Amino acid sequence: MQSKISAVLFDMDGLLLDTEQVVLDCFRQTCAGLGLSDMDQVFYQCIGLRRADSRLVLERGLGHLVDLAEFDTSWETRIESRLADNVPVKPGAENLLQQLQDRGIPRVVATSTTSEVAIENLKTAGLYPLITTVLGGEQVENGKPDPEIYLKAAALAGHEPGDCAAFEDSDPGTLAAVRSGALTVQVPDLRPPSAQTLALGHVVADDLYAGALRIGLIAV
Repeated sequence: MQSKISAVLFDMDGLLLDTEQVVLDCFRQTCAGLGLSDMDQVFYQCIGLRRADSRLVLERGLGHLVDLAEFDTSWETRIESRLADNVPVKPGAENLLQQLQDRGIPRVVATSTTSEVAIENLKTAGLYPLITTVLGGEQVENGKPDPEIYLKAAALAGHEPGDCAAFEDSDPGTLAAVRSGALTVQVPDLRPPSAQTLALGHVVADDLYAGALRIGLIAV
Protein backbone atom coordinates (compact mmCIF):
# COMPACT_ATOMS: atom_id res chain seq x y z
CA MET A 1 0.00 0.00 0.00
CA GLN A 2 1.23 3.52 -0.75
CA SER A 3 0.65 5.25 2.56
CA LYS A 4 1.69 8.56 0.98
CA ILE A 5 -1.75 8.76 -0.66
CA SER A 6 -3.50 10.87 1.94
CA ALA A 7 -6.57 11.87 -0.10
CA VAL A 8 -8.26 10.90 -3.35
CA LEU A 9 -9.66 13.40 -5.86
CA PHE A 10 -12.27 12.24 -8.35
CA ASP A 11 -13.76 13.60 -11.53
CA MET A 12 -17.45 12.72 -11.72
CA ASP A 13 -19.10 12.34 -15.13
CA GLY A 14 -17.69 9.40 -17.04
CA LEU A 15 -15.60 8.40 -14.01
CA LEU A 16 -17.84 7.86 -10.97
CA LEU A 17 -21.11 8.30 -12.83
CA ASP A 18 -21.82 6.56 -16.11
CA THR A 19 -23.45 9.66 -17.55
CA GLU A 20 -21.39 10.59 -20.59
CA GLN A 21 -23.16 8.09 -22.84
CA VAL A 22 -26.51 9.48 -21.69
CA VAL A 23 -25.39 13.02 -22.48
CA LEU A 24 -24.09 11.91 -25.89
CA ASP A 25 -27.38 10.16 -26.67
CA CYS A 26 -29.27 13.34 -25.77
CA PHE A 27 -26.87 15.39 -27.90
CA ARG A 28 -27.53 13.15 -30.89
CA GLN A 29 -31.29 13.34 -30.37
CA THR A 30 -31.14 17.12 -30.15
CA CYS A 31 -29.07 17.31 -33.32
CA ALA A 32 -31.47 15.02 -35.16
CA GLY A 33 -34.44 17.10 -34.01
CA LEU A 34 -32.82 20.18 -35.52
CA GLY A 35 -31.82 18.48 -38.76
CA LEU A 36 -28.13 18.03 -37.92
CA SER A 37 -26.09 14.88 -38.44
CA ASP A 38 -22.52 13.66 -37.90
CA MET A 39 -21.83 16.13 -35.09
CA ASP A 40 -20.27 13.72 -32.56
CA GLN A 41 -16.86 15.36 -32.93
CA VAL A 42 -18.30 18.59 -31.56
CA PHE A 43 -19.58 16.71 -28.50
CA TYR A 44 -16.28 14.92 -27.92
CA GLN A 45 -14.48 18.26 -27.79
CA CYS A 46 -16.76 19.27 -24.89
CA ILE A 47 -15.93 16.29 -22.68
CA GLY A 48 -14.21 17.35 -19.48
CA LEU A 49 -14.87 21.06 -19.96
CA ARG A 50 -16.94 23.47 -17.90
CA ARG A 51 -20.20 24.80 -19.27
CA ALA A 52 -18.67 28.13 -20.29
CA ASP A 53 -15.81 26.43 -22.12
CA SER A 54 -18.00 23.84 -23.82
CA ARG A 55 -20.27 26.68 -24.91
CA LEU A 56 -17.36 28.09 -26.91
CA VAL A 57 -16.90 24.70 -28.58
CA LEU A 58 -20.60 24.59 -29.45
CA GLU A 59 -20.46 28.10 -30.87
CA ARG A 60 -17.61 27.13 -33.17
CA GLY A 61 -19.13 23.83 -34.21
CA LEU A 62 -22.87 24.54 -34.31
CA GLY A 63 -23.37 28.27 -33.99
CA HIS A 64 -23.54 28.81 -37.74
CA LEU A 65 -26.07 25.99 -38.15
CA VAL A 66 -28.66 26.37 -35.38
CA ASP A 67 -29.93 28.72 -32.71
CA LEU A 68 -27.68 27.77 -29.80
CA ALA A 69 -30.17 28.87 -27.16
CA GLU A 70 -32.76 26.53 -28.65
CA PHE A 71 -30.17 23.77 -28.90
CA ASP A 72 -29.07 24.18 -25.28
CA THR A 73 -32.62 24.18 -23.94
CA SER A 74 -33.58 21.06 -25.85
CA TRP A 75 -30.37 19.24 -24.94
CA GLU A 76 -30.57 20.08 -21.23
CA THR A 77 -34.24 19.12 -21.05
CA ARG A 78 -33.45 15.70 -22.48
CA ILE A 79 -30.55 15.17 -20.07
CA GLU A 80 -32.58 16.21 -17.02
CA SER A 81 -35.40 13.87 -18.03
CA ARG A 82 -33.03 10.92 -18.48
CA LEU A 83 -31.22 11.47 -15.18
CA ALA A 84 -34.14 12.57 -13.02
CA ASP A 85 -34.72 9.20 -11.37
CA ASN A 86 -31.76 7.08 -12.46
CA VAL A 87 -28.13 8.16 -12.55
CA PRO A 88 -26.01 5.14 -13.49
CA VAL A 89 -22.83 4.43 -11.53
CA LYS A 90 -19.56 3.21 -12.97
CA PRO A 91 -18.44 -0.31 -11.98
CA GLY A 92 -16.34 -0.31 -8.81
CA ALA A 93 -17.12 3.29 -7.87
CA GLU A 94 -19.27 2.59 -4.83
CA ASN A 95 -16.97 -0.15 -3.54
CA LEU A 96 -13.86 1.99 -3.88
CA LEU A 97 -15.47 5.02 -2.21
CA GLN A 98 -16.71 2.84 0.64
CA GLN A 99 -13.27 1.36 1.23
CA LEU A 100 -11.69 4.81 1.29
CA GLN A 101 -14.36 6.10 3.66
CA ASP A 102 -13.82 3.14 5.98
CA ARG A 103 -10.11 3.99 6.09
CA GLY A 104 -10.75 7.67 6.76
CA ILE A 105 -9.22 8.86 3.48
CA PRO A 106 -10.82 12.10 2.22
CA ARG A 107 -12.73 11.78 -1.07
CA VAL A 108 -13.19 15.02 -3.00
CA VAL A 109 -15.12 15.29 -6.25
CA ALA A 110 -13.51 17.83 -8.61
CA THR A 111 -15.91 18.21 -11.51
CA SER A 112 -16.46 20.62 -14.38
CA THR A 113 -20.19 20.25 -13.71
CA THR A 114 -21.68 22.89 -11.41
CA SER A 115 -21.67 21.87 -7.76
CA GLU A 116 -25.47 22.05 -7.50
CA VAL A 117 -26.02 19.63 -10.36
CA ALA A 118 -23.14 17.42 -9.23
CA ILE A 119 -24.55 17.06 -5.72
CA GLU A 120 -28.01 16.34 -7.08
CA ASN A 121 -26.73 13.63 -9.42
CA LEU A 122 -24.50 12.08 -6.74
CA LYS A 123 -27.49 11.92 -4.41
CA THR A 124 -29.68 10.29 -7.07
CA ALA A 125 -26.89 7.79 -7.77
CA GLY A 126 -26.58 7.00 -4.05
CA LEU A 127 -22.92 8.03 -3.85
CA TYR A 128 -23.22 11.37 -2.08
CA PRO A 129 -22.93 9.93 1.47
CA LEU A 130 -19.56 8.48 0.44
CA ILE A 131 -18.15 11.84 -0.71
CA THR A 132 -16.30 14.19 1.64
CA THR A 133 -16.97 17.31 -0.41
CA VAL A 134 -17.77 18.48 -3.94
CA LEU A 135 -15.89 21.16 -5.87
CA GLY A 136 -17.84 22.28 -8.95
CA GLY A 137 -16.68 23.98 -12.11
CA GLU A 138 -18.21 27.30 -11.12
CA GLN A 139 -15.98 27.41 -8.03
CA VAL A 140 -12.77 27.94 -9.96
CA GLU A 141 -11.64 30.74 -12.23
CA ASN A 142 -9.97 28.47 -14.76
CA GLY A 143 -11.47 25.18 -15.93
CA LYS A 144 -9.71 21.98 -16.89
CA PRO A 145 -7.08 21.45 -18.33
CA ASP A 146 -5.87 24.18 -15.95
CA PRO A 147 -4.84 22.50 -12.67
CA GLU A 148 -6.71 25.00 -10.48
CA ILE A 149 -9.58 22.68 -9.61
CA TYR A 150 -7.24 19.90 -8.46
CA LEU A 151 -5.08 22.30 -6.46
CA LYS A 152 -8.22 23.54 -4.69
CA ALA A 153 -9.56 20.00 -4.26
CA ALA A 154 -6.34 18.93 -2.56
CA ALA A 155 -6.54 21.97 -0.27
CA LEU A 156 -10.13 21.09 0.62
CA ALA A 157 -8.93 17.59 1.51
CA GLY A 158 -6.32 19.15 3.76
CA HIS A 159 -3.29 17.84 1.89
CA GLU A 160 -0.68 18.82 -0.66
CA PRO A 161 -1.48 17.74 -4.26
CA GLY A 162 1.59 15.51 -4.28
CA ASP A 163 0.09 13.50 -1.43
CA CYS A 164 -3.14 12.92 -3.35
CA ALA A 165 -4.27 10.52 -6.06
CA ALA A 166 -6.52 11.91 -8.80
CA PHE A 167 -8.81 9.83 -11.00
CA GLU A 168 -9.99 11.14 -14.37
CA ASP A 169 -11.53 9.91 -17.59
CA SER A 170 -11.06 12.78 -20.07
CA ASP A 171 -7.88 14.17 -21.59
CA PRO A 172 -8.47 17.76 -20.34
CA GLY A 173 -9.13 16.48 -16.83
CA THR A 174 -6.11 14.19 -16.89
CA LEU A 175 -3.87 17.05 -17.98
CA ALA A 176 -5.26 19.19 -15.14
CA ALA A 177 -4.59 16.44 -12.60
CA VAL A 178 -1.04 15.79 -13.84
CA ARG A 179 -0.27 19.51 -13.83
CA SER A 180 -1.43 19.76 -10.21
CA GLY A 181 1.21 17.26 -9.12
CA ALA A 182 -1.25 14.58 -8.01
CA LEU A 183 -0.60 10.91 -8.74
CA THR A 184 -2.93 10.61 -11.72
CA VAL A 185 -4.95 7.64 -12.96
CA GLN A 186 -6.95 7.92 -16.18
CA VAL A 187 -9.87 5.57 -16.73
CA PRO A 188 -11.01 6.39 -20.29
CA ASP A 189 -14.74 6.44 -20.96
CA LEU A 190 -16.08 7.31 -24.42
CA ARG A 191 -12.72 8.08 -25.99
CA PRO A 192 -9.25 6.60 -25.59
CA PRO A 193 -6.50 9.00 -24.49
CA SER A 194 -4.68 10.83 -27.26
CA ALA A 195 -1.01 10.19 -27.96
CA GLN A 196 -0.26 13.61 -26.46
CA THR A 197 -2.06 12.67 -23.26
CA LEU A 198 -0.38 9.26 -23.05
CA ALA A 199 2.98 11.04 -23.25
CA LEU A 200 2.26 12.54 -19.81
CA GLY A 201 3.33 9.22 -18.30
CA HIS A 202 0.43 8.78 -15.89
CA VAL A 203 -1.36 5.51 -15.10
CA VAL A 204 -4.04 4.39 -17.56
CA ALA A 205 -6.45 1.69 -16.39
CA ASP A 206 -9.50 -0.16 -17.70
CA ASP A 207 -11.63 0.67 -14.67
CA LEU A 208 -11.53 2.42 -11.31
CA TYR A 209 -10.66 -0.68 -9.32
CA ALA A 210 -7.83 -1.65 -11.64
CA GLY A 211 -6.44 1.86 -11.38
CA ALA A 212 -6.64 1.84 -7.61
CA LEU A 213 -4.79 -1.47 -7.53
CA ARG A 214 -2.09 -0.17 -9.91
CA ILE A 215 -1.16 2.69 -7.59
CA GLY A 216 -1.40 0.61 -4.41
CA LEU A 217 -4.43 2.51 -3.11
CA ILE A 218 -6.19 -0.78 -2.41
CA ALA A 219 -5.01 -4.38 -2.13
CA VAL A 220 -6.44 -7.48 -3.75
